[in-house]
Amino acid sequence: MSVTVDEVQRRERDGLLGEYLIPVGILQIPPYVAISAIVDLTTTPSNLRAMYPLAIEPFPGNETTKGFVQHCPSLNYKFLWLRPEDDDYKAKYEAFLERHHGINTMPSGYDVDHLFNRARAINLGLSYVRMVLLGPGENRSHGAGYEKSRTAGHIGTPGNQRGIDEIMLLKLCGIRSPRKNRPLSPETLTHIRRIAALFSIPPLEIERNIRELMEVAAFRPHDGD
Repeated sequence: MSVTVDEVQRRERDGLLGEYLIPVGILQIPPYVAISAIVDLTTTPSNLRAMYPLAIEPFPGNETTKGFVQHCPSLNYKFLWLRPEDDDYKAKYEAFLERHHGINTMPSGYDVDHLFNRARAINLGLSYVRMVLLGPGENRSHGAGYEKSRTAGHIGTPGNQRGIDEIMLLKLCGIRSPRKNRPLSPETLTHIRRIAALFSIPPLEIERNIRELMEVAAFRPHDGD
């Protein structure tokens, strides 16, 4: 049975937020947005995956070398993961929509995007990046803002899987990227209050994390130091 593109977008957002909200021991561990190997996704965090196992389907083709579909039946979500260097990602996502959701044509007003910046994934030697549907304004805002700065900083340990952070959550929820040294927008502050209520943590903690992430993104290591 087919669903609408809006429903696919909602399932992607709710699937990630829902998994993030499931405590693993005493922690809430962010879902991965970029990984080195599929086994990272299917076996860790071990407690979470024991409760909510994943099915992996090669896509496209019969091998996972180019990409795969992550399906969690118990949490009712599916995600397409692709190689970060794949320039044909939009066509592959449209094929994913047709095969897994019965949607033959993606309407205008949506962007297919990598939830983790693909240039940064390539720089860090990561093999796969989670794909999502976004509105075009949010996608381009983050690409020109936080993601561009974070990639240019060349910060991060190569090969380590990456979990979603507060600014990626903004992107996932359709909120434009913050700007360095500028006040947070009213829509960002509203989002902060909503996420704080979901996670039962103070809004100021989330706001502080967002500002710290922006500072890290703006940092540039000095050559030769």
